[in-house]
Amino acid sequence: MNKNIKRTVATMMIAGMTVSGAAGVYAGTNMQKINAFLNYSIGFKIDGSTYIPKDENGNKLAPITYHDTTYLPVRALSNALNTPIQYDSKTNTIYIGASTTDQWVLTNYTADQLDEIKKAFAGFDGFEAAYAPQMMIKGDALQKVAATEDGVNLLFKNMTVNVSPRDYSSDYDGTTVTLSNGANAKWYTIGDTSMLTVKVDDRYVTVSSPNKSLSKAQVEKVVVSVAKVGAVQSDLATVTYTAAQTKAIKDEFAKFDGFTTAYAPTKMAKDDAFQKVASGDSVSFSFKHMNVQISPRDYSVGYDSTNVTLSNGVKAKWFTPSDTAMLSFQIDDRYVTISSADNSLTKAQIEQIATGVAKLK
Repeated sequence: MNKNIKRTVATMMIAGMTVSGAAGVYAGTNMQKINAFLNYSIGFKIDGSTYIPKDENGNKLAPITYHDTTYLPVRALSNALNTPIQYDSKTNTIYIGASTTDQWVLTNYTADQLDEIKKAFAGFDGFEAAYAPQMMIKGDALQKVAATEDGVNLLFKNMTVNVSPRDYSSDYDGTTVTLSNGANAKWYTIGDTSMLTVKVDDRYVTVSSPNKSLSKAQVEKVVVSVAKVGAVQSDLATVTYTAAQTKAIKDEFAKFDGFTTAYAPTKMAKDDAFQKVASGDSVSFSFKHMNVQISPRDYSVGYDSTNVTLSNGVKAKWFTPSDTAMLSFQIDDRYVTISSADNSLTKAQIEQIATGVAKLK
């Protein structure tokens, strides 16, 4: 969608929330009674295709006309435009797109949950390796693990993750998208629930948000994080960039003609900290315990190397210039190289960190 069109629609959506999607959450003296009209004569076209907004129960929604201004059904349109909408009840603030409430955390399964996940997969001959999402929206939580006839369901408060040898999307029409790690995935709809399926190693992962609390962009971020379950995941933390740091990163990428899309690591060791970003023939991220370089050039060329497959299915190479081990892999049109100059990170940790490098929102 044209960025200007999307921005204009999004602005209308924000205005519309005061009389539609978020009206019920405001209380007390801030409420004002109005007389408005449901305008069923207005149709929707998104990227040239007819779109009928519906609520979570499948009921058709209509815009509201009030004083010659049209207010749109915000929740339905946020999903259609792949733009997350969130309401923070503590501050009575509505966020569209990235926000301070859109905080990602590592799942950090308990020992009992890890055992439950592994037992669910262990019941499948030739499919025993356990996989699970490593990231989730803050406030979500794993509630139940259930083995089905042809897969394992991980039921969270706000999402369902199915891991199966079967591709559930094959019988449905859908839309193919490229995820931030370069993998191709497919969006399709069963009933009124949007589903995203991607192949990871020898299995298919399907993620959905039955209660509609996650946007498509958030679901795509979850599915990228699905990987083999290790014994311990609590030694990693989520990187949270400040607004100033995000701007600095985007400014460094903007210096490269044709290479302006900003990527950044989203995982780090728990005791690590982001320090600065700089550019030369690459964009370099300096952390206390690691360096991450993102470049159009493959630094591993010319060195003896060892090939590995990361937990998200991406092929990578370990090589050693001087005495520092480096991991290099390709994402989209660029190469990412990660190292730990002070040798405080293990190779296993660096490989886990590598799976979290993605486009910067």
